[in-house]
Amino acid sequence: MTVGIVIAAVLAIGVTLYLVHLFRRDHRIRTRGRRVRARVEDVRHVTSADTGAVTIRYRLSWIENGVTKRVEGRETILAKRVAEVQRGREVDIIYVDDDHIQFEFE
Repeated sequence: MTVGIVIAAVLAIGVTLYLVHLFRRDHRIRTRGRRVRARVEDVRHVTSADTGAVTIRYRLSWIENGVTKRVEGRETILAKRVAEVQRGREVDIIYVDDDHIQFEFE
């Protein structure tokens, strides 16, 4: 019984810390990021969920100070937004650094 309580407590703390991490990440992107219009060079479907979310791998590029900036990453977006993130299209992102990117949909 005690082992079960300890495991439940560790899981609850882990989930709480992960949620705090996600909220802090989103806050950092919103407060420190800059809006960029990027071109989708490549996009691959990774997985889908029953909740209507799709995880994609992407490669984006844009021109910054005369130099082409490229980033790659993985993001979970709503299935209805997949058509907006297709190869050759332009998307709006909020960019802080290569690890802190968020797609911006209208």
